[in-house]
Amino acid sequence: MHDPENPAIVRLRAELDAAWKGVVSVGALDAAHRDRVVAYLQTAVPDSAGRAARSVGQEAVVAEIRRFSEVEVVTSHPTWPAGTVWSAVLETAVEAARGADAPVA
Repeated sequence: MHDPENPAIVRLRAELDAAWKGVVSVGALDAAHRDRVVAYLQTAVPDSAGRAARSVGQEAVVAEIRRFSEVEVVTSHPTWPAGTVWSAVLETAVEAARGADAPVA
């Protein structure tokens, strides 16, 4: 079990929460802006996951990401595939966490 109050986990949780809010709200944007937001999320969230994994370990980070995979995704626009985008962002974050080196002491 990891410490849910570890600063690295708290930062990751904040990043995941902001990303989730972004994914569910960008459906109404025009395609170019939406694509930029998604591209940002697909790099920022994995970067945060990798940093956290180097700090606290892969298991703790993957567990935190998996918690967010259980969050219901309700989109702001009926044609926006928010659930699919959210799953892709989280899977990329898991890959980044698993690819991180062992925690630095």
